[in-house]
Amino acid sequence: MIRKIPIGQLLPGMYVVDLHKHWLEHNIWQRRFMIRDEAHVQKLVYEGIEEVSIDLGRGIDVPPPPPPPERSSTEFERKFLSLAERFAPGPRQVSLGEERRRAARLLSDAGSMLNELMIAAQIGREVDAARLEPLIGKMLESIRRNPDALVPLARLKTRDAYAADHAVATAGLIIALGLQQGLPDPEIEKLAIGTMLKDIGQAALDETLITKPGMLSQAEYSTVKSHVEEGLAVLEATSRLSETSVAVVLEHHERYNGCGYPYRMAGDEISAAGRMAAIVDTYDAMTSDRPYRQAMSPALVLRQLFEQGGTQFDPTLVSAFVRTVGVYPVGTLVLLESGHLAVVDELHQDNLLSPLVRVIYHAGRQQYVTPVEVDLSRKVGNHYGKIVRAENYERWGLSPLRWQPA
Repeated sequence: MIRKIPIGQLLPGMYVVDLHKHWLEHNIWQRRFMIRDEAHVQKLVYEGIEEVSIDLGRGIDVPPPPPPPERSSTEFERKFLSLAERFAPGPRQVSLGEERRRAARLLSDAGSMLNELMIAAQIGREVDAARLEPLIGKMLESIRRNPDALVPLARLKTRDAYAADHAVATAGLIIALGLQQGLPDPEIEKLAIGTMLKDIGQAALDETLITKPGMLSQAEYSTVKSHVEEGLAVLEATSRLSETSVAVVLEHHERYNGCGYPYRMAGDEISAAGRMAAIVDTYDAMTSDRPYRQAMSPALVLRQLFEQGGTQFDPTLVSAFVRTVGVYPVGTLVLLESGHLAVVDELHQDNLLSPLVRVIYHAGRQQYVTPVEVDLSRKVGNHYGKIVRAENYERWGLSPLRWQPA
């Protein structure tokens, strides 16, 4: 089906079949093409294109208008909801509590195995990437059953095992993003293997560089950047990796505007796998405690990623990622209109701004309250109001480990 729309409704993922302008009046040489990103849309605007026809059989349709908000939204929320509304959530297959118990054991096993592979790389032995495949298959099954279990648990790390924990967490995130994008399981598994192994090259670096609390010198930073190609050299010598997995290892530090490393690739020069890996790697690193800075709240990191869509990151994939983890991810501390602090326990995929939360603290009185579960999406029985903003646990002297959903 062909639909004619004004240029203002054109979105990445739409397939253009007619520009409705004589070919001598613009510099677009292709007659039919997929819209790649927002920059592609702006190029058409610059060329004076005012309306286009799109093929609904080969690309997405104009998304339906979002329902009117029940409260004033931030600019971030408005932009996110308008871009991501078309992504349909999948149903939960088991309870959150049951899946969290399974996920905790699975994450422990994955971390242990990855530590073994990192030690093997450090002492020059074979890195058998195939050992990860059964674990990644189980992670995929877990996230499919209930994505609010494994991914939030994986965000909790220990200082002694950050490298392995980070690798496992980013694998969980890229699996969730791959499922959200509708990718086939074999492709998602290749993405996850690459994400698990993307920092294996750090085994060849001086550990003091990786854990240095202060700013790196230019020479030190150049050395750290070498971990990408060092890792690929180790893996190529000892493992058979798919093209997708190799792309993740090589490109997870590339940036959409060409300012990344090691090859300063830009836009569609970076594979979809590399663009996805860049988002999950940055998100997990920024929401984790590091020697040189404290962790940032997931909601704040998502806001920064969203604002950097089109510059640092692929804007379409950023919108999809926000939809994957939620505007207020599970485990986030939030301030409610009542003045209470609450922890996000579970998301409503059809109402991401009103999750199920556990009220634990009164910010005004600065004292704990008897924990109570509140469904913010309910209009009756909710005496706490809506979410005002995300908060940091450290600001209020609260332990994120103690109050994570369990």
